Amino acid sequence: MLAIMPARAQSVYPSKPITLVVAFAPGGATDTAARIVAKELAIELGQSVVVDNRAGAGGAIGAASVARAAPDGYTLLMGSGSELVVLPAVKIKPPYEALKEFQPVAEVGTVSFMLVANPSVPASSVQELIALAKAEPGKLSYASFGIGSTNHLLGEFFMHKTGTDLLHVPYKGSAAAANDLVAGEVKLGFDTTTVMMPLVRGGKLKALALLSATRAGDAPDLPTMTESGVALATQGWLGVLAPRNTSPDIVDRLNSAINKVLGMASVKEILSERGFNVVMTTPAQFSELIKVETREWTEIARAAQVQVE
Repeated sequence: MLAIMPARAQSVYPSKPITLVVAFAPGGATDTAARIVAKELAIELGQSVVVDNRAGAGGAIGAASVARAAPDGYTLLMGSGSELVVLPAVKIKPPYEALKEFQPVAEVGTVSFMLVANPSVPASSVQELIALAKAEPGKLSYASFGIGSTNHLLGEFFMHKTGTDLLHVPYKGSAAAANDLVAGEVKLGFDTTTVMMPLVRGGKLKALALLSATRAGDAPDLPTMTESGVALATQGWLGVLAPRNTSPDIVDRLNSAINKVLGMASVKEILSERGFNVVMTTPAQFSELIKVETREWTEIARAAQVQVE
């Protein structure tokens, strides 16, 4: 009788609500994907999945809170390359190392970045923008969703590649940055198609280039940055991670449930409409992506000579 008591005492995972942390303010690409996935994941797991936005410090506050959480599967991170790879690459004292403090569970998808401008900017192409920036060094401002974020480093790398000088204006999230960009408080933005494409289609911003390797099927007339004469091609990614030392059984349960959700036609459709390319992986495959991305972004940060406190 005593031998089976511990087994009976253990609860089946999950037995209570799960918190899915987003390290940025509501309204950005990561937040959008988190809410779409959380809704269906709750049904699949039979427990509430609550999205918790913990913004600040370029995503470090939210990410670090998950790294410090109990490795029991009840506090997860909808993470992106921005806070997990780029931020540690540019920080003089990195707040964490992704593969040492997190357990990758499942990649969710990839998203393209684009360079956009407020309509008041007298440039309709990347080359015209470069000429304008060189004529007025330090005057053209660009928004990012935080110091050390992906779009901060994209702006720095763009300047490095083109010999221009732009003014970086950091925000706590994409939504706030986009609002000021539309209002003309800042003039340029390197952000995801998820956030920017609706504003471009609505005539509130103008698109200058995609930062992906190829043109987008839903925007075939928009050239890539490489086609525009600047050798810069990259994409963003996001996925679910748990604190390090989370049980392999829990990781496998979550991976299976997330991939089942991502395989739903309705989920694929709504994510696609918002600019995401759905990706389904094993935890090992997601780990390898983070490993490769860490190496590549560290090289970009070094080339652009970007380091922040």
